[in-house]
Amino acid sequence: MSSQRRERRSHLSNRDTSFDRPCVLIVDDEIAIRLAIGRYFARQGWEVREAPDGEVAQRLLEPNAGESFDVVICDLHMPRFSGFAFYHWLASARPDAAARVVFSSGDVEAHDTAQFLQAVRRPVLPKPFELCELDRVIDEVRAARAA
Repeated sequence: MSSQRRERRSHLSNRDTSFDRPCVLIVDDEIAIRLAIGRYFARQGWEVREAPDGEVAQRLLEPNAGESFDVVICDLHMPRFSGFAFYHWLASARPDAAARVVFSSGDVEAHDTAQFLQAVRRPVLPKPFELCELDRVIDEVRAARAA
């Protein structure tokens, strides 16, 4: 199956709700990053959904789309619809989902990025990151949701 067809299927199909397992949405324009993170979560028993940019993620998280994710991992710098724009939309349209966002970026020290991250106060994973750091941040997000 081509990577394009697999990508299309992964973000357009409805979530399988027959199993009660956590679900993650990975939003990143780099397919290798989505695949690596997705493979890690799948091995942990998570359902994995992918979006190549904020525009596709927005369609998945529209209030009437009926989608729910335990965690959303979102790159900040993507073409078409950045993680910045996606988060601003999400915070107003779905504040419940915005509280589950974890950002990832290879450029967390740039002035605009640092200001944004300080303002939104969401966890961030500086790329490249270790899987133990991913685990720690995901545990924090899930614990905050349960509280």
